[in-house]
Amino acid sequence: MDFYIFDLRFNFHGILDDYVSVPITRSYVKKTSFTISVPPSAKNLSLLKKGRLMAKQNDLEHAYIIETIEYADGNDNSLMATVFSLHHLLKKRIVLGQQSFNGPIGQVMSNFVIANAVNPVNTNRIIPSLVISADNNFGPITTETCLDEQLDDWLFEIGNKFGVSWDILFDYEHKQFIFKVWQGVDRSEKQNANSRVIFAKEFDNVISQDYVDSDSDYRSTAIVAGEGEGAERKRVTVNDEKSGFERDELFVDARDLQSTYQDENGQEVTIPTSEYESVLIERGKNKLSEHQKIQTLDSELDFNSSFKYERDFFLGDIISVKNTKLGLILHTRITQVVETYSKEGKTLKAEFGSNIPSIIDKIKKAVK
Repeated sequence: MDFYIFDLRFNFHGILDDYVSVPITRSYVKKTSFTISVPPSAKNLSLLKKGRLMAKQNDLEHAYIIETIEYADGNDNSLMATVFSLHHLLKKRIVLGQQSFNGPIGQVMSNFVIANAVNPVNTNRIIPSLVISADNNFGPITTETCLDEQLDDWLFEIGNKFGVSWDILFDYEHKQFIFKVWQGVDRSEKQNANSRVIFAKEFDNVISQDYVDSDSDYRSTAIVAGEGEGAERKRVTVNDEKSGFERDELFVDARDLQSTYQDENGQEVTIPTSEYESVLIERGKNKLSEHQKIQTLDSELDFNSSFKYERDFFLGDIISVKNTKLGLILHTRITQVVETYSKEGKTLKAEFGSNIPSIIDKIKKAVK
């Protein structure tokens, strides 16, 4: 597998084929990064420069941006580059001031990008060649409000709440970066609209499985405190109908959200009380989405089986995973895929559903 090298102005600089190993990581729920190791040479150093892009020759649209170059003159004697998925471009911007948008979730996410990176009031904030996909206007209606957060982190936060993801696609032909909101396809056993993908040992397409069922980090009810002081502070409760042992409370400090604020033009904006309460409720829902029940049947898949990655199923799709011995079947989303290329060939590893390292780490801490 060869890698093509470009710069941010879409100029082609050459082909990288002299590498030791490359773990290409793509995630549905977060930005990703990895390190590529190559033999130290003037040619390789001339290709791998900070700010340049690298992409697989057969998948140019999913490019990665080089952030760090390192060389260690030791036993390994290698030149290493740390690269990030193109989501990283939006880390260069914050949601400036308090901003609020309403509409389908895909359009709401697009509006935050337009306001802070495509068509901001301050033209110095424009990210060159960044455009919005025409296919983003989909999903449930929502109102989302944000104040001074990193743009990429905020987009993942609200996207994860609705089960959608987003990408910055490298469009070499038209010389542009495309902000695209997308959603995986349901290929699980519980539906009939799409071809089903089921992994189980009895089907000889699973190598090993680990099961986790935990409520250790779960919260069902969010008490959200907004503007004001002491007893006068504005409060709303999300899922207040939960009671008894079914009620697990989470306090959310949303003092940053104000009913009166200045927009980018310096104009004072006052939000009606009912709208401000809706803003606080959405903040509570966002935080509750980070504290879900964990039930995962983590499976090491045999990618040489009948189901082929990027033919029968893709990153973000919902598939079914079975364990007959435990009598379990879970319908779970593929949240991350790591493709590792080396001289020995290619290997693949997938992660599912709630099996996100940061959450699993919380579970392990609680168990200890």
